[in-house]
Amino acid sequence: MKTLTEIKFEKIVKEGFHEILKPLGFKKKSNNFYIQRQGVGQIINIQKSTWYSRDHNKFTINTGLFLPEYWTGLTYHQGKELPTFPTELDCIIRKRIGVLRNQLDTWYDVDESTNENELIFEMRTNLEIYILPFFDRTKTKEALLDLLDTEILGLLPLGKLVVFGELKQFERAKKEYEIFFNEKTNPDFLKTLKEYGQKYGLD
Repeated sequence: MKTLTEIKFEKIVKEGFHEILKPLGFKKKSNNFYIQRQGVGQIINIQKSTWYSRDHNKFTINTGLFLPEYWTGLTYHQGKELPTFPTELDCIIRKRIGVLRNQLDTWYDVDESTNENELIFEMRTNLEIYILPFFDRTKTKEALLDLLDTEILGLLPLGKLVVFGELKQFERAKKEYEIFFNEKTNPDFLKTLKEYGQKYGLD
C-alpha cells in the first residue's frame, strides 16, 4: 500500500509535468520525459534524492539536450544501437532547474504535510517559464552549436570536439583539438585525443 507521501509525489509528477508535456508530444518513461525536435532530443528527468524514504522524498529536475551524432560519435558507443529513449546522462548538454532559474541547486521536499497543489503550481511554473523556453531556444542543431560556443558548460572533456567533428564543423573542431593537445599531458588522454583527431582529419 502506498504511503501518503508516495501518493502526493505521483500526483505532482502527473499534474505538474505529464498533463503539460503529453499534449506537446513528450513521451514518458518512469519519471523521465522525452521528445525529439528537428534532430535534437529534449529530456526532463525528475530525480529523487538517494536519501528519500516512503514518508519523505526530495527531488530536483534535470534537463538535457540529446544529439544522436554526439552519442554515436563517442568511441565507447561504437557498435551500440542508438537509444530510442535516451536518458539525461546520455546528453551533451545538461542543466538542472537551479541553473535555469539562475539560483542555487534547488530541491523540493514532499512529505505527509506537503501541500502538493502548491508544488504542482511551482512545477508548472518551472516548465512554462524556464524549461520549455530553454527547449524552444535549443531545438535545432544550429542553436545547439551556438550554445556550445557561447556558454560555459559542464561537458565531457572532448564533448565539444566530438559534436563539432560529427557535424562537420571542422574549424571549430580543430580549435578544440589544439587547445587539448597543448594543455593535456596524460598519455591515455592524448592517445584518445589523437584518435579523434585522425577520425576528423585534424592532425
